Order: sequence, then structure tokens, then C-alpha cells
Amino acid sequence: MRKRLLLTLFIFGLTAWAVSARESAAAPRDTIPFDQAVEILGFDKPVSSKNESLMIKNNTTDMITRVKLRLTYKTPQNEMLDYREIMLDGEILPGMTKKFTFDSFDENRQYYYYTNAPKGKAIESSYPFKVTAALLRYDIAVLPEK
Repeated sequence: MRKRLLLTLFIFGLTAWAVSARESAAAPRDTIPFDQAVEILGFDKPVSSKNESLMIKNNTTDMITRVKLRLTYKTPQNEMLDYREIMLDGEILPGMTKKFTFDSFDENRQYYYYTNAPKGKAIESSYPFKVTAALLRYDIAVLPEK
């Protein structure tokens, strides 16, 4: 009877240890809130460009390899112009900032980011816009421990 009790206690302890190990392995690596993991530090789109650029800061302790954002474009009076989702691939080390350049929503080169006002006559035929970015997803690299 005593052997049976010891065997039952051993199996119970082993099961509890396995469950605990599985839960700790699945625990998040960061305690930073999702919406603060990635920070947009700057945006650029001159009227003459077919490209937009933004700078992304990695606020996590892991290397980020991909970021998905929803960009919303509005007039200075907050009237919506367009929105879209973009996926940016590239390694961003923990605590570092990286610049990404991608095709603009403005294929006809009529709009400029409101802080990049054109000079001369170009301002007469162009329109300012603002942009907001919402983080939808980010992927981290799982690297071997050293």
C-alpha cells in the first residue's frame, strides 16, 4: 500500500512539474504592452516622390523581423483620404530604430506629408495630408540561447 501511495505521489508531482514547465515555456518573453512594442518616430513623403518612409523603434528585448501596420491618411481637417495595411520586413534590434521606405498611396504625386510643404509653384497643385499608424502585428526572431 505504501509503495502504491509513493508511486501516486510521484506521478502527481511529475505531472504538476510538466504542466508548470509547459506554462513557463509559453509565457511571453516581454512584459511590454503590445501597443508600445513598436514606436513610429518619423514619417516622410515629399510631393515629388512615389515613396513614403517611416522610422520604427523596437521597444522590446527581442529582435523584430516583421511589422504590420494600418496607415490612415487624412487631410489636415481630419477628412479621410485613404487607408491601407502594409507589411515591413527587416531586422530591428532591441532598442534600435530602422528606416523603411515603401510605395506611396499617392501614385500621381499630388500629396505631401504636411511637414514637407513644397516650395514655389508646386504648392499650388499639391495637397497636404497627415497619417496615423496602428500596430497590427510584429514578429520576433527566436534565436538560440548563448
